[in-house]
Amino acid sequence: MRFTLYWGLDSSARINSVEDLEIQLTLLARTRGRGRTALAVDLLPADARDGGLQLGIGHPERSFVLALDRPGGYGVEPDVPPWPHAIPFDCGHELIELKPDWTRVTAQGAIEAARAYVRTGSRPTNLDFDPVAVHS
Repeated sequence: MRFTLYWGLDSSARINSVEDLEIQLTLLARTRGRGRTALAVDLLPADARDGGLQLGIGHPERSFVLALDRPGGYGVEPDVPPWPHAIPFDCGHELIELKPDWTRVTAQGAIEAARAYVRTGSRPTNLDFDPVAVHS
């Protein structure tokens, strides 16, 4: 299965393997968005307009993982407490500040989720997803 990774206003990369994903995420983790913030990226099946994952890349300790397919939901690592404050991520067209409950994923946990998604094409199982959080 092939994927496309999107970030910024109009940047993208074709992802054909976990190795391709690793290279792109490593480069993006070193890149900063506006105001030196972490980036939000979308990982979608190739040629798809929906589904996939959105995740944060570049914060040294925290991230977020949002399932873009139904029923949606923010991923959490159950043993990771909420961050003390909102964390900004550059989504390309705007900076968004994610609530502490939505960043209950370590940076490594988000990368593991992305790897699993590329390997299987299915929602990652290393996180618990809360579909209610999307509507909060």
